[in-house]
Amino acid sequence: MPWTHERRRLWAAVALAGYATLFALVTAVAAWRTFTSVPIWDMWGALEFYADVRDGAGWQAWWRLFNEHRIVLSKALFWMEYRWFGGTQAFLIAVNYLLVAGSIATFWAFLKARLGPMTRTASVAALALLSVWLLSWVQQENLTWAFQSQFFLAQWLPLAGLYCLYRATQAPQDVGWFAGGCALGVLSIGTMANGIMALPMMALYAAVARMGWRRVALLALLGAVGIGVYMADFAAPTPRPGLLAMLQSRPLGLLQYTLQYLGSPFQHLARKMETMWISQAFGVLFTVLALARLVPALRAPRTHTLELSLLTFVAFVAGIAFATASGRLQFSMEGSLASRYTTPTMMAWAALGVLYAPRVLALRGLARAGAAVLLVVVLVQMLSVQLRETRRSDVAHLRMTGALALAMGVHDERRIGMLIWDRALGERIVAKARQHGHSIFGRPPLADAATALGSHTDVPPARCTAFVDWVQRVPGDPRFVSVSGALLPSEGDAPPPSMRLVAPDGTVVGLGVPHRWRKLGAPGGPHAPARYLTFTAYLQAAPEALPTAVTLTAPGTDCSVALQIPAPQ
Repeated sequence: MPWTHERRRLWAAVALAGYATLFALVTAVAAWRTFTSVPIWDMWGALEFYADVRDGAGWQAWWRLFNEHRIVLSKALFWMEYRWFGGTQAFLIAVNYLLVAGSIATFWAFLKARLGPMTRTASVAALALLSVWLLSWVQQENLTWAFQSQFFLAQWLPLAGLYCLYRATQAPQDVGWFAGGCALGVLSIGTMANGIMALPMMALYAAVARMGWRRVALLALLGAVGIGVYMADFAAPTPRPGLLAMLQSRPLGLLQYTLQYLGSPFQHLARKMETMWISQAFGVLFTVLALARLVPALRAPRTHTLELSLLTFVAFVAGIAFATASGRLQFSMEGSLASRYTTPTMMAWAALGVLYAPRVLALRGLARAGAAVLLVVVLVQMLSVQLRETRRSDVAHLRMTGALALAMGVHDERRIGMLIWDRALGERIVAKARQHGHSIFGRPPLADAATALGSHTDVPPARCTAFVDWVQRVPGDPRFVSVSGALLPSEGDAPPPSMRLVAPDGTVVGLGVPHRWRKLGAPGGPHAPARYLTFTAYLQAAPEALPTAVTLTAPGTDCSVALQIPAPQ
């Protein structure tokens, strides 16, 4: 069969679809590896918000600033997580991916409008490329942190709103698309601080696209009201120099930060974070590509309404980059490369990709071959980045150990420091969560961790096997030691969700959480290596007065075994 042009396109589409499938599988594995039910960093704010709502804080809890943002929509998702989905954070992580899917669908709608009818192979190839780009793990923080839905909402809603306005230009008599754009603009106010600029940017688009003064005025009015309401009782959480002061004192720094922000996805893909010239170069390229499409679009706005809607979104993201530079430059230049900032720039680059799609498809000869080679290089590098997070890691268990320390009142700053910046604040929020019974702190085994210590329990007869691997002091807390060991449950027993360490008089003196299965041989034992469940526990005893032995029990099973406690390392 001859190797025709159509046949080459078919195989290219098949290859891209296969690559996208592999990419999706790798992403799923990475998501599984990195998932944790333990709140980290800003997610503590979500726990505190829900506890305040349960305490009757009312609408003020919803409208209250989080840093400089009013994340009303994300708070609605937090509420759903704790109210309906058990507080495991699985719902919020799933929402992150659903929001990415929404972005893919919106760009897909833009692309179909930009290119017109496409063949099936072209559709498959284009959708595969869009999906792979917008699911890239360079935005890892936003995909893996349960708190980060607002980073997707803050870009997706304005993008969808601009698409609605574009459709309204195609059918001015149909008010539905215009009303949809207005609604999405209003909702954008409840995403992040940058969301208040969505309606003004939409008004600007409506004016340039000649949508009529009534529609321009309505968008401008909604934008003005939105900004006014947002800023009514606004108080900056931390004093900052302000945009004018930064322009006067560090104008080149602002420019460099902005360019790095815009080019940051490629810095992450290159995986060379020690030098920032890559992001700066791509930031310049971003600007040149946007301006090159802007000039002809402004010359004939009525015939370039689609291009102008995408360029308005690109300008919206560039404005976010500049605003972030004015507020964050004082901290560090490297902050522009934060993984969470790459979501808006990935979407802006996708918008540029849609804008330039006709030109790319029109390439012929060497130019087409060069573009294909460049695409392959980028796709290989993207898969490499995605594969990085599929490796087994102990981070989730270390975080769970930190959560156990907070629940027990153990001052293990090493582990707690992986979750929250202030242990005392963490303990207060944990107490509230336990009181209301939400999140992992409101469910076993952490819910009763504080009260279990010192309680008495019946110890069943010895029936399973376990040993201690090591004992370590807890820096900063002489009341406890950390114990690592392994447990071989009795045949037929399910893996226990927790362990208890019991003194000879039946007093509970320690609690532990399981880690992972490993094939081990009990030290000095006659048995062949077996598949043990490793665990980490905190034992309430001063290092100088450790008991020589305790009994390990596993609630929910009949496992019970004497543990010899070695001296701490």
